[in-house]
Amino acid sequence: MAPKDQSKDLRRYVKKNVATIHINARLTLTQRKLVNALLYNAYDGLLSDDTHSISVSLLSEMIGFDSRNQAHLRKALKGLTETSVEWDILEDDGSSAWEVSSLLSSARISKGMCSYRYDRGLAEKLRHPDVYSKINLSVVRELRSSHALMLYENCYRYVDIGHTAWWNLDVFRKLMSVDELPSYQEYKVLKRDLITPAMVEINKVSNVQLELETRRKGRSVVGLRFLVKPNKQLSLMGLEEEDAISSSKAYMALREEGISKTLARAWVLEHDEAYIFEKLELAHGQAASGKIKSSKTGFLKSAIEEDYHNENAKKKKKLEVIEGQKKARQKLEADLEALKAAQREAETSYRWDVAARIEEAFQALPEGEREAVQAQFETTLTSSIYRNAFQKGGWKDRLTFPDIKKFWEARGLTLPSPTDGAKKSGSKEPEAIKTLISELEAELK
Repeated sequence: MAPKDQSKDLRRYVKKNVATIHINARLTLTQRKLVNALLYNAYDGLLSDDTHSISVSLLSEMIGFDSRNQAHLRKALKGLTETSVEWDILEDDGSSAWEVSSLLSSARISKGMCSYRYDRGLAEKLRHPDVYSKINLSVVRELRSSHALMLYENCYRYVDIGHTAWWNLDVFRKLMSVDELPSYQEYKVLKRDLITPAMVEINKVSNVQLELETRRKGRSVVGLRFLVKPNKQLSLMGLEEEDAISSSKAYMALREEGISKTLARAWVLEHDEAYIFEKLELAHGQAASGKIKSSKTGFLKSAIEEDYHNENAKKKKKLEVIEGQKKARQKLEADLEALKAAQREAETSYRWDVAARIEEAFQALPEGEREAVQAQFETTLTSSIYRNAFQKGGWKDRLTFPDIKKFWEARGLTLPSPTDGAKKSGSKEPEAIKTLISELEAELK
């Protein structure tokens, strides 16, 4: 079942041993983000699993990296296997011990998956550190400079206290991996080119706000610390929550089935929601019928990754497609009938308007001339059917309307056009209606 407090579940944090945060290594921004993302992915199985895996697409998404640039990703991973981490650990008897390890013992990319290993000793320190620092991956993904990320990593663990420890400048330079760069030996340059830009970026995009305090000896700065406060505005904006993926119905359904966060996230990234729910339905059906010999989650994993098909779902989907097509045709037919009704209404309105004009002109003629004009018109009708229709309907007759209109226009009477009639009645123009009818009839064929 989903946890009661979903807001807590939606936050992605990496608990990092303070010693590993203070690594004195020349890492690129991408490599530092990889350290956090790989640890997040492996954390639950650090002591139980020798090898950890994550899809390249998910790993890239977690660090805000273009997954198509695998050459750069391989180079970054290689750098982690070549980077050593040193610890000065205080033993129980008060003595200190020195240890060294590589960040990753191995890494492999194959068929869209990244597999990697940690040294056992490092894994134990990462999984069971004495002091934890929670690194928010949503922030890590947004930071764009290595110095900003290092400063965030070193300050965020103090958010509950409200300030960092006092660091002398040599220690701070070492924490920021600039202790061997001559340009940062002068405090004025260190503050201008590193501290201030990093603070500006952190205060802009992260979930904390930093403020610098300095300690002086005479006129010289000899130490510094940072006041660390939660950035309430960005927290309200949901910065501490994962993105829409973790709040999607598919993701939550997978989590309810016992699928890990990382794997559920990878599947939601790689497949659409309908695909995932189809496989969930298949797994439920197979489990209910007793056809799953292993575990239900294992079957679900195979169903999603190997695209097992649910015959009942396929039949249902086919019926849904047919029903959808049927409803679409019925709608087109209804639209066509409505247009034809509108066409008939427009034609009737126009005919009556024209007939009224003709009747007015006809009645204005002398009585003797009226009979002659009517007789003259009847001679233009070539069929007794048309003549009988005219004798019954007069100048308003529908059957002989085209002939009536033509006859009176030849006599010099000015009559309104169909467009004029449409404007007067506020309806669509006849030609526009005719075009729409032709398009719908063509679509229905």
